[in-house]
Amino acid sequence: MTEPPGNTGDSGKSIPPVAVDTRALDRKIWWRIIPFVVVLFVISILDRVNIGYAALTMNADLGIDPYLFGLISGIFFVSYVLFEIPSNQILAKTGARVWLFRIMVSWGVIAVLMSLVRDPFQLGILRFLLGAAEAGFSPGLILYLSFWFRKDGIAKALAVLLMAIPLAMVIASPVSALILSHASWLGVAGWRWLFVIEGAPAILFGCLILVILPDLPEKASWLSGEERSWLSARLEGPRVCTETRVSLPFRQLTATPRVPLLCAGAFLVGLFLTGLLFWIPQIVQNSGISRSFSDTGLLVMVPYGLSIIAMYGWSRHSDRQGERLRHVAIPFVLAAGFLILLFFTNGMVAGFLVLTGAIVACYMAYAPFFALAVETFPPALRACGIALVNTVASVGSFLGPVLFGLGGGKLGSPVTAALCLVLGIGLAACAFFLVRPGKVRGP
Repeated sequence: MTEPPGNTGDSGKSIPPVAVDTRALDRKIWWRIIPFVVVLFVISILDRVNIGYAALTMNADLGIDPYLFGLISGIFFVSYVLFEIPSNQILAKTGARVWLFRIMVSWGVIAVLMSLVRDPFQLGILRFLLGAAEAGFSPGLILYLSFWFRKDGIAKALAVLLMAIPLAMVIASPVSALILSHASWLGVAGWRWLFVIEGAPAILFGCLILVILPDLPEKASWLSGEERSWLSARLEGPRVCTETRVSLPFRQLTATPRVPLLCAGAFLVGLFLTGLLFWIPQIVQNSGISRSFSDTGLLVMVPYGLSIIAMYGWSRHSDRQGERLRHVAIPFVLAAGFLILLFFTNGMVAGFLVLTGAIVACYMAYAPFFALAVETFPPALRACGIALVNTVASVGSFLGPVLFGLGGGKLGSPVTAALCLVLGIGLAACAFFLVRPGKVRGP
C-alpha cells in the first residue's frame, strides 16, 4: 500500500505522498535489522549476568560470601554509569556501526579473560572493566532503532529488542546449567568454561556489525532510492546525529518535562529486575524447590518466558493505541501489587509465584517506557536523554545486586521482603504521577 495524501511524519509536518509500499518497507526493515540486534542484545545480557550462574560453584572456589558477590556483581554498573552518556554521544557522532563494533569486541575480550581470575579482587577489576567496555550499548541500540522505526511501530520494535533480556535468561538457564554440570575439560572448572563459551560470541558478532548494520536508512544499499527518501522525510536520525552536542546539556535535559519521573521509574525497575538477574539462580537454589542445577535452570526460565509473551502483546497494544503513559502506569501498578503482596507471603512456592508476577509486570512496562523516553526528548537531546534515563537505571542496577546480597540471596529474608515492599510503594507512586490530571501529557 502507498501512503495516503496529507500524511504527516513523526515531526508533525505534512509530507507529500509517494509511491512506496509501506508494509513491504516495514517488513524489509524489520527482518534486516531486528533479528540481528536482538542477537547482539542477548549476547550482552548473557555476558552481564552469567556471573550469577557461575556463582553457584565459583563463590566457593574463590571464597566469595553473599555480600561480596553482590558488590562484585554490581560494580559493573559503576563504570557503566560513568561512561554511558559519553558513549551514546560518540555513537551519534561516529555512527552506530563503528562504535557498536568497538563496544562488543572489547567487552567480549574482557568476558573471556574472566575465566582466568584467581581471587575476588581480580574478578572485581574485570567486572569494572566490563562495565566500562559495554557502557552505552543498551541506550545505543534503543537510539539506533529510533533511526529506523516510526512512532506507530517503535514500541513493538523496542519490545522485541528488550525481550532479549528475559530471552537471555531463558537461554542462559539451561545452557549455563549444562556447562556447569558437564564442562570440566582439561581439569578446568565449569564456571571458567562458562565465561569462555558465553564470552566468545561477542567478539564474533561484534565483527559482523561492520558488515550487517548500516548507520542510517540513507546508507542502506538494500533500500531503493524512493524508500530511502521516504524514510528520511519521516525519521529524525540525521538530525540526532548532527545536533547532538559533544558537551553534556544537563540543564536542558533536567528541564525537559517528565524526565524526573522517567528517571525514578528507571531507577526502581533497574534495581529490581537487574538485582534479580544476578540473584535469581541462587534464590531458587536456596528456596528448597530446586534439587539440582537443571531444576534451577528450568525454574528460572518460567518468569522470563512469560515475560517475553507479555512484553510483545502489551507493546503492540501500545502502538495500536498510540498511547504510552497508561501502558507504563498499568504494569507499574501490577508490579507494585505483587511486590507488596510478597512482603506478606509465606512459603517458598507461593513466594516464587508472586515474584514471577512482579517480574512479568515490570517487563510489560519496558517497551512503552523507552518509547515514551524516545518521544520525550527532541532530536538534539535524544542521544543524551536516552542515555541519562538508562544511566539512572544503571545506578539502580548497581544497588540491586548489593541490596539483594544483604538478604543473603533468600526470598524469605526480612531484608528482601522489606526491599520488595519499598520498591512496590515506589512503583505505585510513579504510576500515580505519570497519569494524574493536570500534568503534561504524552502521546
